[in-house]
Amino acid sequence: MIMPPSGSSGKMSKFASFIMGLAYGYKGKPGMVKTYPMKEFKGVVPEGATVYYANKKLDVIQKEPLIYNTHIIVVQELKDQLLVEIYKDED
Repeated sequence: MIMPPSGSSGKMSKFASFIMGLAYGYKGKPGMVKTYPMKEFKGVVPEGATVYYANKKLDVIQKEPLIYNTHIIVVQELKDQLLVEIYKDED
């Protein structure tokens, strides 16, 4: 069994909790998750989509860009499902 990363207190990290929540569904909609290398993120976001910037090493996720993003997560609510695109740093 693969366990998600946990912090020093034994709790799941904010980053892992966020990603797992999106993968399992949001607002009752099933999620479809696709991953891409960070270099494929062109900054163009579909209308109505929400972008989250994350630094996995610092366990920070927010809607404003960080100084260093390990992941950019684009969440788009479609008619019957949630589309999640994760652009991740290759480091």
